[in-house]
Amino acid sequence: MSKNNIHPGLILNKALEDKGLSQKELASKINVAHSLLNNILKGKRNINVNIAISLEAAGLNNATYWMSKHMEYLLYQAKNDSVVNKKKEAIETWDIIERESLIPLEYFKKHVDVNSSDDLQNIFDIYKVKNIQELKGVLDNYSLTYFRKSTKFAESRNNVIAWSLLAEMKANEMEVKTFDKSTEKTLIKELKNCFRKNQNTVKNTKKILANHGIKFDVLDRPQKTPVEGKSFISGNNPAIFLSLKYKRLDNFAFTIMHELGHVYKHLTKSKYRRASFFINNANMKLEEFEADNYAQNNLIKLDIWNEFYMSNEEFDDALIIDFANELNIHPGIVRGRICFENPEYYRKRTIINRMNVLS
Repeated sequence: MSKNNIHPGLILNKALEDKGLSQKELASKINVAHSLLNNILKGKRNINVNIAISLEAAGLNNATYWMSKHMEYLLYQAKNDSVVNKKKEAIETWDIIERESLIPLEYFKKHVDVNSSDDLQNIFDIYKVKNIQELKGVLDNYSLTYFRKSTKFAESRNNVIAWSLLAEMKANEMEVKTFDKSTEKTLIKELKNCFRKNQNTVKNTKKILANHGIKFDVLDRPQKTPVEGKSFISGNNPAIFLSLKYKRLDNFAFTIMHELGHVYKHLTKSKYRRASFFINNANMKLEEFEADNYAQNNLIKLDIWNEFYMSNEEFDDALIIDFANELNIHPGIVRGRICFENPEYYRKRTIINRMNVLS
């Protein structure tokens, strides 16, 4: 038995035997109830400061000795207490997470109950791990195959993973109708009408997608996280999450259509069943080109767009609005595509910008 595991009352009991003192005699000397002293000697009550001083006055070692023994015993008991050890481990883990910037803690505090080491399990639940070693393993091995990397990607990789996993967790909590691939054309038509009206657009988009079996929501990004959106499979349903990096209708419409391109062209195939598709702005793979083409052609058919774009040298507001009305789409989407293909138009003054604010 470790000497630190001995209650000081047992040490005191041995000291009494060595001195030939009875419990009653000591109780009388230090002016405490015999029952209290008896419980101390049995290890059922602790030695406090007053009793330690009284024991020193009675010639039974000094007060510092008894308080030291008492503290050693308490520390030993605490270090061998499972609850205390769990708390200690949680604090140490939280410290590692903070020092090594493994996850964006301030970001999680906004979205889940994560305020201190007491909430560590909530973090582990998001990452689907049991401890810090497994958490680091997830961060090292998390696949971002279909993420369009930017020049600053390396410094924010852990933040991208955090955003991605939080989106997956939130999607898992959502319930929508059964996904039916055959309703694709109807869905596109309903979305384009929604974009055209641009009234409660985000809310109505979520409702439309849910009715077609696609989970959708908006999730803001941590700092230094160059991600606009993500599509993936959640349970038996496709899911789309956007960060709303830009609050413009044309950007929102294109991003939704881009992610739907992944849904219908990729995620419905077994090859991509476990893939996650992100949107950023550089180094695209084939799948990203396919999703871009899907978005462009479903917003404005390629032959119609080419005829319009090639037939005009200047694109003033009246021309854009007339073309948009002819196609029954929002003029912001038309101007957005013009700016994409001819960036000089981005800085030109236009009334359409006021119309292009996402509702």
